[in-house]
Amino acid sequence: MRALLVLLFVPSLVFAQAGGPPFIPVNMMTVATTPVLNTVDAVGALIAEDSVVLRPEIDGRIDKLQFKEGQPVKKGAVLVVLDDAEQRARLAAAQADLTLAQRRYTRSEELVAQNFISKQALDEARANLDILRARLRLEQVALDKTVIRAPFAGVVGLRQVSPGAYVGKGDDLVRLDALGDLKLEVPVPETALPLVRIGQPINLTVDALPGRSFSGKVHAIDPVVDPVSRNVRVRARIANPSGALKPGMFARATADLGGKTSAILLPERVVVPRPDGSYVFLAVDGKAELRKVVLGKRQPGLVEIVSGVRVGDIVILDGQIKLRPGVPVVTLEQAAQMMKKMPAGKR
Repeated sequence: MRALLVLLFVPSLVFAQAGGPPFIPVNMMTVATTPVLNTVDAVGALIAEDSVVLRPEIDGRIDKLQFKEGQPVKKGAVLVVLDDAEQRARLAAAQADLTLAQRRYTRSEELVAQNFISKQALDEARANLDILRARLRLEQVALDKTVIRAPFAGVVGLRQVSPGAYVGKGDDLVRLDALGDLKLEVPVPETALPLVRIGQPINLTVDALPGRSFSGKVHAIDPVVDPVSRNVRVRARIANPSGALKPGMFARATADLGGKTSAILLPERVVVPRPDGSYVFLAVDGKAELRKVVLGKRQPGLVEIVSGVRVGDIVILDGQIKLRPGVPVVTLEQAAQMMKKMPAGKR
């Protein structure tokens, strides 16, 4: 029983060699390449293909709300109608003034032909006619603005007003979002930018819909690199035929950049962080050697080693706290064999 307990706790022991320095039993692994995909991962929030908050362009009282909250509407559908009684009266007055001006102009033409008035008086009558025509058009435009329509097909949100409410120019009425396609804007490191291209397919998942994946394509790349983060904004268009995706959802996107097919991946626990960089312990000629490395992408529990370690090197997997450069190390199997050879009284 005593021997069994000693073997279970071998990783924490330091053994002494006859006539030599102590050695530490550790787990080791031989470095090899692992098949990988050269991908870039990013996170961001989904946004609507088109989105607008509808606001009136004139003051007025709301006469009708012709939509249901949260329901789809077609492009051009009437959503809000303002009371237009005053505006119709203004339009009628402008029409009457224009009719009178047209008659006066016709009469002026006759009087000029008979030399009863000057040509200047005719010019003034023509200018007045043009002014009243413009006024009529303005009144017609104002009347048209009492009807607010959907600028594109989409889904209306929750209304901010009620029928009978008086609203001013620019007040929020309701939000309209086009949900047929959504957009995802994500930051991409500038180092990956040469491999990102328009039309490149991406896959994404959303926290709100676990177990489901969606696809899209890159359709725009910001031409400017952020000077602080060194990232470039990339925008992808995501198909949303079922309407399951909603603007604002948190999404995780992955794009296959091609190129690299294998890499050196090591367990994250082997990395020894220091102020001047990252290191790993290797077993070289039976002794621990501290080697500086450059890290790459991370996966759950694993990290890519870009440089500093080569295929065939022996990496020490545990015991980094008690390891020091130059300390002799052996595998757990070697330590167990040594234990068996030791006299019973020295175990």
